[in-house]
Amino acid sequence: MTINFQKSYTTDGKVVHLSKDEEINIKLGKIIGKKFVDYRKKWDAANKFELVTDFPLFLHCELNQTCNFTCPHCIIGNKQIVKKYYKDNDEINFQDYKRIVDEGSEYNCPSIAPQGNNEPFLMKNLEEYIRYAHSKGFIDIMLNNNGSALVEKRAKSILDSGLTRLRFSLDASNPETFKKVRVGSPPLERIKKNIYRFLELKEKGGYKLPITGVSFVNIKQNIDEKEKFIDEWKDVVDIVTIQRFAPPSFEKKFDKYYPDDQFLDKPMDSFNCVQPFHRVVIRNNDITPCCAVYSSKLKIGDLRFNSIYNAWHSKEMNELRDMHKKGEYYKNDTCKKCVNSMYPVKKKKN
Repeated sequence: MTINFQKSYTTDGKVVHLSKDEEINIKLGKIIGKKFVDYRKKWDAANKFELVTDFPLFLHCELNQTCNFTCPHCIIGNKQIVKKYYKDNDEINFQDYKRIVDEGSEYNCPSIAPQGNNEPFLMKNLEEYIRYAHSKGFIDIMLNNNGSALVEKRAKSILDSGLTRLRFSLDASNPETFKKVRVGSPPLERIKKNIYRFLELKEKGGYKLPITGVSFVNIKQNIDEKEKFIDEWKDVVDIVTIQRFAPPSFEKKFDKYYPDDQFLDKPMDSFNCVQPFHRVVIRNNDITPCCAVYSSKLKIGDLRFNSIYNAWHSKEMNELRDMHKKGEYYKNDTCKKCVNSMYPVKKKKN
């Protein structure tokens, strides 16, 4: 079975967004207007390495590392790796978050995600974070979630918060597969019930936002269900996202999650990472250039002592941008390991 989509969008080929009617950013431009259209033009120019903006286009703020799932292919499901990269009870409180948002607002930053390696709806005051960013002029506010905590009462408050995009991470179509890859979750049918109820409330209330989607990470344990997953959701949500498996760390234990078609015959000769041209990620007070948890090794600033603006224009960030524009990812050891982990090479048979 082959599923045909009218439109798709990808920043780097690792994450592909499929939409049935029109490319999702065109749809959002029609809803939000010229500000959104102009922002996406800048994003696309940065994506082609034609533009370095004066301030990041996207602020990715990891507020905490709390999740009610322990998915084995995610960092949160691996306690030793969590300890390696996070401090105990590490979080960005509301006052620190406001400082981040205020600086972004000063430079007309359009996009923010108040979430990282966590389940955002476990935060009782999450809507306060979203509303504050919305009040400060952010026009593209996005969240991923696992669908377990978005019950009806919470769904209603999210619809009125100013959220632009909401994506449910599912990674399976079959209930038995779901149980194996989304460890700690309620049954898949209960998660689906929450999603359908959210969509029903959205439709009944006449809400155009948030754009709503589901996501599927390609791993060996679910790869046979990808087309079924797409077919199941393509007429239900605005967008279906298919993601290449990116291990949360470089340990060999994650090799068993690679699908066979992810392996290459030889290492990548060149790879251009676009993330340092779009965003900064704020985690552990570290200001870093990409969403990988080990990006702390590429630290470009410290939120306690540096402004985001200065970190964005730092020597370290400029060198990373120059390196990736040239495709010379292998010149930085962390970037080299990251690319090689996403594009692994087939092992030679003895």
